[in-house]
Amino acid sequence: MVGVIIGLIGVYFFFGNRDYKVLTPGMLKLDQLAGQTMQYSDTARCEMKCQGVDSVEVRQAMLVGKVNSKKSQDFNVHHPLFNFNGTTPKGKQLNVICMQLDSITRIIYVHDVAKKDTCKCP
Repeated sequence: MVGVIIGLIGVYFFFGNRDYKVLTPGMLKLDQLAGQTMQYSDTARCEMKCQGVDSVEVRQAMLVGKVNSKKSQDFNVHHPLFNFNGTTPKGKQLNVICMQLDSITRIIYVHDVAKKDTCKCP
């Protein structure tokens, strides 16, 4: 028992201060999508302009976001759709729908959850 305790203390000493997040398949996918070239649909651009969200905030939300697997398509389809929620460093909570197209991430929809959806976008 003493050896286990010494081992746990040693592991904490070596790895305890690092900022590791729990890795899930959805988080790994969002990291991959954030590293690709991003294209924005006309609807996404309109909603971003209306709600005061820029492309940097979308990428930041993607890096810390969580995929909503119930609203997303299967990971194994040719062009999967991912619906995720993420928070920006400024505190905005974004709901984003994106599609993976080979080496391009196509942003289809962006919505700031804290704001009412009053934008008249196509």
